[in-house]
Amino acid sequence: MTVGTSAFTDLLQLEAEQRGLADLERVIVPHPIGGLKPETVQGKVDDAVVDQLLSALTGEGEG
Repeated sequence: MTVGTSAFTDLLQLEAEQRGLADLERVIVPHPIGGLKPETVQGKVDDAVVDQLLSALTGEGEG
């Protein structure tokens, strides 16, 4: 599982495919997040992103 921003979805897909991980689960958040204060980043993340991240980390929803 990897987390990336919306500006890099194509690059994430390309890198995953080149490494034989085309089905690698990705959690995409709004760009940018680098260099921002934690409270600013938190404001960019909605419940859907949190649910997707938790699901990816716990393996729920697979199967």
